[in-house]
Amino acid sequence: MDFLSSFDFENYTRKSMKESLESLDHDDLVDAALFLADNLFLKDQINRKAAMDRFASKSEQLFISLFNEAEEIASTSSPEDLDESAVLETVSKERPASPKKRRSMKEKAKALPEKIIDVYPDAGKDPVCPVCGTAMKELKPTVHRTIKYVPQRLYVEVEVDHNYVCPKGCEDEDGKPVMVPAARKEAPLLENTMSSPSLVSHIIAQKTVMGLPLYRQEQDWQRRGFNLGRSIMANWMIRSSQIYGEALVDRMIQDFRECDVVHMDETVLKCLEVSRDQDRTNCYMIVGVSAEHEARQMVIYQFKKSRAQKFVWEFLGEGFEKALMSDGFEGYDNYTAAVHLSCMAHARRHLYDAVKIRADYQTFKNLPDDTEMKLKHIRENPALGILLEPLGNINRLYEVESRAKKKKLSREEVYELRQKESKPLFDQVIAGMERIARSFDSGSKAVKGANYFLKRKDSLALYLEDGNYPIDNNLAERMVKPFVIGRKGFLFADTEAGAEATAVWYSLSQSAIMNGLVPEKYIEYVLTRLKNEGIREEVLEDLLPYSRTLPGHLYKK
Repeated sequence: MDFLSSFDFENYTRKSMKESLESLDHDDLVDAALFLADNLFLKDQINRKAAMDRFASKSEQLFISLFNEAEEIASTSSPEDLDESAVLETVSKERPASPKKRRSMKEKAKALPEKIIDVYPDAGKDPVCPVCGTAMKELKPTVHRTIKYVPQRLYVEVEVDHNYVCPKGCEDEDGKPVMVPAARKEAPLLENTMSSPSLVSHIIAQKTVMGLPLYRQEQDWQRRGFNLGRSIMANWMIRSSQIYGEALVDRMIQDFRECDVVHMDETVLKCLEVSRDQDRTNCYMIVGVSAEHEARQMVIYQFKKSRAQKFVWEFLGEGFEKALMSDGFEGYDNYTAAVHLSCMAHARRHLYDAVKIRADYQTFKNLPDDTEMKLKHIRENPALGILLEPLGNINRLYEVESRAKKKKLSREEVYELRQKESKPLFDQVIAGMERIARSFDSGSKAVKGANYFLKRKDSLALYLEDGNYPIDNNLAERMVKPFVIGRKGFLFADTEAGAEATAVWYSLSQSAIMNGLVPEKYIEYVLTRLKNEGIREEVLEDLLPYSRTLPGHLYKK
């Protein structure tokens, strides 16, 4: 358009725009209005996508909205052969589940210890009738329950060692004075510090479980009247990790490499020391999780300076030949020893991202809960139906998995169910993706999403061949989330040693949660035993978060 190409937008004023528009004829005005409307619409869609990406639910339920791209449907595509029930399946998950019945506060309070206080009349336990003087009979007591909070309490334990020496100057066989030293109550956690397992475990749990960075913990201690600096807390976390925590996590890694199925994922972590020394912007926290069916439930976090291919070898070792579920990053694929499973959720997301803000789906979603009305809309919008059909069938695949999980089926039973129900559905998904690939413009996001799925169809289909293979990598993504939440508070690691210590304590605290343990109690128990008994194989074996010999008081009630 001559007017728009020649207009000086950089020096735009309302007056100059008005003068330019007044000089246009009718046709040019219409063209200008249409151009501006298109740009406003595009800007609105971009803003809507940004808002959805930032605030929308991250669950894998398919809240699909469809963006009106310039995508032409080929004449070979006929809406009559759509599986309309599959199309409707894409929105069946949007209806909110019926709310669970809430437990009363009285029921919740049963998990807390009780302190019973008997309250009697002012006259004492055995009052008499003020009229006749007869001893009164007690009625059924009335009970009032209130929940009390006792603030955290710090105190200094002062151990005074009483040592004795012979006053007559007797010497032992080495010529040294005969002494009887005090039997120390316990060994120090860290030499030349006032740290204790209880205090250090609390600091660790606050950071790795509650997401409270050290600078905010420092502020909290100051409000309580004690100046415990963040540098001291960081030093304690790093030293206790190097002396005690790393040995236990290394022992866990041995068991991790023996799992039949593992998940892996990663997320960014900035490390200032690495950035200064090596001019590297991003480092990574690698996360490995044992699959749900594994007897030894654990998650391992490892800090790495980069995602160079060797990080997978460092994590899994040289000979891991079992199943590895990942998001398809080439660093994992290059580890050729493993059986590679692809993530259904990740593959689906590529198509989902291509269609989720199409405006015609908003109309479809907001229609009354009437099947015929929805089907009528789909028939009037064939592109909508073609895009939704494979996504609906993927929903059905997840419904099969949900039923298997609820029924607690065995490995063999899950395999049989998948072969009977999931395999035909998966074939329909492939057919739907192929249809998208040939029906839409080759450069469209929809085709790119479909091709991404088709490129990985063999590794995506592998889960059908073993009842223990997972359908997706959501377990690893869920275990990345606690670290991501914590990272929002501490933002970066100052030193490489600090990043490695953070990885160790996240490994132990989150593995404790996976096994029903209270992280703070568990880590305190680990530190206490290791400082008293030393780093010995039999002690490490007892302290693994999935050990069956851990004392009962460490578990969540």
